[in-house]
Amino acid sequence: MTSLVDLFTSLFRSKPRLKPAELQTAFRSHYKEFRSLLTANNNALELMAEMEQVLGAGRSFGMAFIRGNCTALTVNIYKMIRHLSKLSDGRYGALDQSFRDITRQLELVIASPPVTTEGAVILSMAEVDAGMVDQVGEKMANLGEVRNRVGLRTPDGFVITAAAGRHFTQANDLEVEINRRLKGLDFDNMEELYTVSAGIQALIVNAPLPKDLEEAILAHHQQVVTDKDSELLVALRSSALGEDSSNVSFAGQYRTQLNVSREFVGQAYKEIMAGKYKSQVIVYRQQRGYRHQDVHMCVGCLHMVDAVVSGVLYSRAPDDPRSRFVMIQAAPGLASHVVDGSGATEQFMVSRTPPYALLDFQSGVGQADGGVDSLPTLTALQTAELAEVGVRLEEHFGTPQDVEWSIDKAGLLYILQSRPLGRPAAEELSEPKGHGIREDDLPSPLLVGGVCASRGVACGKVFNVRSSLDLLRFPKGAVLVVETPYPDWASLLDRASAVISETGQMAAHLATVAREFGIPAIFGMNQALTTLGNYRLITVDATAGKVYDGRVESLLALALPKPNLMVGSPVYKILVAAMEYITPLTLTDPASPFFKPDSCQTLHDLTRYCHEKAVVEMFKFGERYGFDDKAAKQLVVDAPSQWWVIDLDDGFSSDFDPESRYVDLGHIVSVPMLAIWQGMTAFPWAGPPPVSLRGFGSIIFQSTRNPGLDPGVRSTMAAKNYFLISKNFCNLSVRLGYHFALVEANLGEYLTENYVNFQFKGGAADENRRLLRIRLISDILNEFGFRVEQKADSMTARIEKKPGSFLLERLKILGYLIIHTRQIDMVMGDEGMIAQYRQKITADLHILLDNAEMEG
Repeated sequence: MTSLVDLFTSLFRSKPRLKPAELQTAFRSHYKEFRSLLTANNNALELMAEMEQVLGAGRSFGMAFIRGNCTALTVNIYKMIRHLSKLSDGRYGALDQSFRDITRQLELVIASPPVTTEGAVILSMAEVDAGMVDQVGEKMANLGEVRNRVGLRTPDGFVITAAAGRHFTQANDLEVEINRRLKGLDFDNMEELYTVSAGIQALIVNAPLPKDLEEAILAHHQQVVTDKDSELLVALRSSALGEDSSNVSFAGQYRTQLNVSREFVGQAYKEIMAGKYKSQVIVYRQQRGYRHQDVHMCVGCLHMVDAVVSGVLYSRAPDDPRSRFVMIQAAPGLASHVVDGSGATEQFMVSRTPPYALLDFQSGVGQADGGVDSLPTLTALQTAELAEVGVRLEEHFGTPQDVEWSIDKAGLLYILQSRPLGRPAAEELSEPKGHGIREDDLPSPLLVGGVCASRGVACGKVFNVRSSLDLLRFPKGAVLVVETPYPDWASLLDRASAVISETGQMAAHLATVAREFGIPAIFGMNQALTTLGNYRLITVDATAGKVYDGRVESLLALALPKPNLMVGSPVYKILVAAMEYITPLTLTDPASPFFKPDSCQTLHDLTRYCHEKAVVEMFKFGERYGFDDKAAKQLVVDAPSQWWVIDLDDGFSSDFDPESRYVDLGHIVSVPMLAIWQGMTAFPWAGPPPVSLRGFGSIIFQSTRNPGLDPGVRSTMAAKNYFLISKNFCNLSVRLGYHFALVEANLGEYLTENYVNFQFKGGAADENRRLLRIRLISDILNEFGFRVEQKADSMTARIEKKPGSFLLERLKILGYLIIHTRQIDMVMGDEGMIAQYRQKITADLHILLDNAEMEG
């Protein structure tokens, strides 16, 4: 009976043998597909690397980045599948189904709609608690918790819920038009940002309220009227989903409307809804990883407090969560004057323990001239009451709190807001309050004083912002210098290196956002605008409250890394979920019976499979067309082992005789192959290392377990070593002794096409010795700039997007390692021998590269 092998052999033999010219044409056609597949593979790996990098890099990204990269990735992998199909005459059709299954799952993740909660359009504050965040937003949920669970006094009122916001949006079909206007928005173009923002806000404000919603709002407004003889004025306060959550405060970014009469409640509600698309909110949302669909706007409608004094308290210091005092900022009138940074405040430091003694008092905090001494706006009893409330709220919520409050004419304390006190951006890494550098070692400062609104050190060129026109021209990396720290300036924090304001204090909303972003900020710094001219290079030490001329390197060495603002956000979570279908690699062993198309679970698996099979198809081409006689040329060199070269396109010189069965180095014009060969022959191989009895025993033991290691047994171990080459491409498959190595390099016209890939596996010694050799090689390659991945006794090293000259040097290194690391696994049990080989290899490589540099 005819065997399957015989059947396939007969099929191959039935094909006519090609003449050298025909064979060359066929090779070029195959090589074109092969190169195109490699280019698509390289593009796909680059996209995967970029997506992995962005998860940990801390820079902001939106859904446009995710959709764009996923689209580009799937397009490149689809191209790989098509090119492989052409290389193999359609033998891998099952890849199409795997590709469809994976991309379908990926599309479901990317298209995942935000979670919505149904419910009433209006809820009384008497019904609200912390468990209703999805309906009323964090701000009103926390305020309801303060009222109904903690038992503290809050203004009466009601909440216009997320369900009401969706009803308003859907009734006017706003979302489609808003999505259209936001699509493709360039966040670096401030003029475009402001134009789009203003257009969307006008769209919302001019849309009519649904009649049933308007009637419900007015009905609940009537229910909270307490004095029928006087007009009820209310405050409408934003309470968006995500606002006031832990370290994502949206502080001061949305609108609040005060002293609103009944006839204007509906209009004020729409203006607050429109505030979701203020320019600084759009930027903030992008920086924090929120889609606009993730943020449902709720609005609290609360009795106005006829405030005598208002302010903010921190249950602990904002820059020290272990502090033992409550910090209170107070000013006459409404709290808005404190949080918008426009007014001077008094600052009280109060003990956290009964009887809540006053520890420190400062007047005029946040004034450019430092203010003048005056009588405190708060009595000792009031500061004690506020401190006790702050500690009580912290204990209830389980984290330090940032609390807005007012005291009315009757002396009654009202809590207006309680949110988690945002941690310093790099709390675990933050330097102590005194950075330890002696004053004598620093230059004289330009400015001293003010309040540390956000700790840290930064350097940049000054840019004074006095108007909206200045805001549009603000350059990336500049130091923002302003008179007043208005919340509107938050749209520049993603571009600013530091902030200096002539007025303001750490309770200002801009200070809260600066701390979130990890941007050093000094407020209340007198004469900043007049002293610091535009484009002057300065160093800002916000921790010490000092500004220096030029760069102060000793201080900048203390600069903390910027926080990753994206972590935990909805967009970040979508990318993390998408990556589950992109980067994990489950197909690792081509020899495994599970290395097949229907085993591909991720896009990375598909690239791995296509790349592996493409290389196989290039080798199989010769079998199918019988190229062994003339197309594969034996390299004529004085070297051990057999080396064969296959010219894929233009790897041989024009004067080479294609009928010859041999080729010498003089006829090789493949740039990467010659670099590899130079590394292989730069130093003579000293032969097998002296093996200890234990090392030799490990080889004998491994040989008994794997007959393929016995030289007397015919196996793939004895296979020829092949170079597949063109002028700027080389694929080298090497089997020397007991280890296998593969080098692949491409030097293209563009940096994006340039790469070197190296794979190494195997050895004859026991597993521990093989692992030690792999570790030695990995360490050396890391030293020379390779990105190395190690799994058991195999490793992959890669460099891409580097100039050709740089990659040629790395190819020489790989050539050297292929020759000089064979069989050294046998002596890897000897620590002295390991150190000796490491020293010799490193020394040889530096000589090799130094010689190449002198020749160049």
